[in-house]
Amino acid sequence: MAGVAVAAAVALAFPAVAHAQFGSLGGGSVDTGSIPPDLLFPPEVGVGAGEGVRVVEGPAVTTTTVIDQLNIPWDVVRTPDGTLLTGERGGRMVAQLAGGERRDVAIDLPGLVRQSESGLIGMAVDAGFAQNREIHVCYSQNAGGTRDNRVTTFRAAEDWSALTRVRDVVTGIPLGAEGIHSGCRLLVDDDGSIYIGTGDIYSATDPQDPTSLAGKTLHVNPDGTAASGDSVIHTIGHRNVQGLAVQPGTGRVYSAEHGPDRDDEVNLLEPGANYGWNPNVNGQYNQNVPMTDTERFPDAVEAVWSSGRPPLAPADIEFQQGEAWGE
Repeated sequence: MAGVAVAAAVALAFPAVAHAQFGSLGGGSVDTGSIPPDLLFPPEVGVGAGEGVRVVEGPAVTTTTVIDQLNIPWDVVRTPDGTLLTGERGGRMVAQLAGGERRDVAIDLPGLVRQSESGLIGMAVDAGFAQNREIHVCYSQNAGGTRDNRVTTFRAAEDWSALTRVRDVVTGIPLGAEGIHSGCRLLVDDDGSIYIGTGDIYSATDPQDPTSLAGKTLHVNPDGTAASGDSVIHTIGHRNVQGLAVQPGTGRVYSAEHGPDRDDEVNLLEPGANYGWNPNVNGQYNQNVPMTDTERFPDAVEAVWSSGRPPLAPADIEFQQGEAWGE
């Protein structure tokens, strides 16, 4: 990020219980909650950051618990009225109002698929929330003969008692049989458009398939139309996008992405670019391939940061401004 005038640091968020994919063929998820904490999160700064990655001490950070007693909350947003809203992967929505009052928020998610890394996942506040009270939600569903990941817009009641369905924004994002690699991170840009990060759904062919919405980033208007060009697909060749952030002052969009047993990535997203993930080896899903395969795809865009080995399982990505953080 050299040469950027805005002093901003990329902050990666890591889950307290990571789900890393191990094994030569990536045969599913392993719940690392059973691994001793000193092994999963080594006490020495920089351990596990990857070969060649320079680790620097950041400023002191104080953490405060604002909402507790949650079961796998996947995303959290703050609305202009000061409300914190989070959703559990199993379908429960919880709001903490500006004054501190906490309440469950009713939401209708017919056919919600609560499986592995799927369920009620990403959320984003609409750019016009102050006028329309709209919240965008990405979730997994199997209803009416359709099984997919989808983004739907809801309207929040004035008292936060319920979220009422307004419209589907994007449907037909593939949902894997095992429910893994569903991605589903949402980002609303300043112009009101929505970026959507999707996973490869453990499919050998979808990340490089220009007709599939899996293994991609998407860019749409709130009504679901393409935000630029003639396709909702923004970039291709991703494994499992877990974070999206806009760099202040530049408009650059970055993603954080899970690698297999190595090479988690931060990518600078360029419209129409291929990020080189292709686990298709003789028609089978095989993740003994580079995260950015420039041999098979010479134009593939390299990551701006990679964890190396082992991976760190970034859960989200944000820009933290302030001189204390440096560039």
